[in-house]
Amino acid sequence: MEILDTWLIKAIRQEDNKGIMSGWLEERRLDLVPLFRQALRHLFARGSFILLSDLKFEWLTRYIAQNINMPNKTRPFFPIFEVSSLGFMIDSVHRDSEDRGFLAISKMLENSFNKNYALWYIGKKTARGQFALAQENSFVWLLDEQMPHCFSLSSVDELLDYKLLQLYKLFEKALCAAMLGQLTLEA
Repeated sequence: MEILDTWLIKAIRQEDNKGIMSGWLEERRLDLVPLFRQALRHLFARGSFILLSDLKFEWLTRYIAQNINMPNKTRPFFPIFEVSSLGFMIDSVHRDSEDRGFLAISKMLENSFNKNYALWYIGKKTARGQFALAQENSFVWLLDEQMPHCFSLSSVDELLDYKLLQLYKLFEKALCAAMLGQLTLEA
């Protein structure tokens, strides 16, 4: 069983050996380790992730939701969901009364997920991003801003979509490896 940092570097280099440009991931892996560790611990503590993004990256949350739990994958399903109306709800209450509305949405999610959910957010710091940042244990891939406990990327990067898909694939691979006992989440 390997520690997450060691496992990540090997997984990234395996992808690089396949001809997939992963050098940027190796450079940023120390930023990824604590975020992946927190996200994986949340899931293994019987938590759920709700996918959320800004409008530009709804395609990615849809892609993740449709691919992470494909029936042809020979493993249990992971509690990672897309709630398609959530973004609309956040945008709507933000226009009216942010504090009261965000609290109402948080309470609804707490009741729906037995207080054991977190958000997996991808995008800029819009109203949806602010909502995700306010939630405990959120797994945030934030564009154009540096914030603690977030993985930051640049929205003007020509390879951004490719990098986001690589990040997702690496996270899914880490999730499977942790489930199979190939890596430990201890620091």
